[in-house]
Amino acid sequence: MTVLEKNGVLEIVFDVNGKARRESITGIKPSATDADLFEVAQSIINLLSDTVSDVRRRIVKTYAA
Repeated sequence: MTVLEKNGVLEIVFDVNGKARRESITGIKPSATDADLFEVAQSIINLLSDTVSDVRRRIVKTYAA
């Protein structure tokens, strides 16, 4: 079986008045480091006044026989 890793997603979850709001950045290259992605997320968070509850990296993979 072959595993192909595709571009992923950086997701920032905000808590706005008790409700979760998700903002996503797509096209994250598999070679991007977690530290670099966290730095990008931190820069975005610093521009906004909403409370952040989570930062996630979602990796997309496909499997072929």
